[in-house]
Amino acid sequence: MNGDSLRVTLGRVGRRLREDAKTRNGKLFLAGATLSLLAPAILTSYALEIFMQLFIVVLLVGSWIFIAGYFGIFTFAHAALYGVGAYAAVLLAGELGVPPLLTIFVGGLAAVVFCLPIAYPVLRLQGAYVGMVTLAYAEIIYRGTIIFRDVTGGPTGYSGFPALFGGDRLVMYYFVLVTVAAFMLLQYGLLVNRFGLVARAIRESEDAAQMLGNNVSRYKLTGFVIGSGIAGIAGALQAYTILIMSPPVLELTQMIEIMAMGIIGGPRTLGGAVFGGLAVFGLAEVLRGLGEIRLIIWGAMLVIVTLYFPDGIAESTLNLKSRLKELVDR
Repeated sequence: MNGDSLRVTLGRVGRRLREDAKTRNGKLFLAGATLSLLAPAILTSYALEIFMQLFIVVLLVGSWIFIAGYFGIFTFAHAALYGVGAYAAVLLAGELGVPPLLTIFVGGLAAVVFCLPIAYPVLRLQGAYVGMVTLAYAEIIYRGTIIFRDVTGGPTGYSGFPALFGGDRLVMYYFVLVTVAAFMLLQYGLLVNRFGLVARAIRESEDAAQMLGNNVSRYKLTGFVIGSGIAGIAGALQAYTILIMSPPVLELTQMIEIMAMGIIGGPRTLGGAVFGGLAVFGLAEVLRGLGEIRLIIWGAMLVIVTLYFPDGIAESTLNLKSRLKELVDR
């Protein structure tokens, strides 16, 4: 990409940002960003920890939507690659003395390396077959973290690594916020340009996208690698936030939660990660004091959201009157 192409690309991103900022979702995101910036001055330290977790969840779900929602690659390996990034980061820092800040991005590279063995079948398979291959690969990685306990700490996890920024949680908070915002903007910038148009074309019809002269395999590989790498970075951030890494982070249940957030929030728009994260992760935290009852309430609300917002919250009107009219008209 030369200088002129880069200026055109950045100009298009700027125009789309200004246009999207005027929409309902854009206004909500701006309000959320303002609250996030001011949160350390008005919230408790516990609430800030929850906010950090939420930011990371948004980045993780956003990277899954980037692959599944835009390219139609319904991968089940995302949670495993998220865990790979986390383990790579903390093991490099704890065992080899690599600067923790650097290990976060190395964690992303580790996830990229681990996604490559399944990249070939993912490029050539479709639908349920992609799900089967990625699910099996995720299980291999998960079992590997338990079997190689001398390296990973086994079921009890690994915690022998230094904290970022000497344990300063305020600096950590803003670092997580800026990192998540930067990688969400990176994905947004790609998706509002030609890359995103081709991705959507591939999702709708690979044959048609190929006939239009697009190198479908190259675009799918690029999308899969970028999304997986960002998942690894999210995993590294998570490990440094909670200061321990253990196999449950890679379990299938974690993957199901990621998918639930993406589908509820809106699987075909990056903003769905924000709505899905707030609806699933946020609600689970708000109701934590209710014990097991919160799981019943959470499940019931999932059913309601799925029934009344089939395209996800991000792409549905929140006007109750309009929603009722649509349901009556069906």
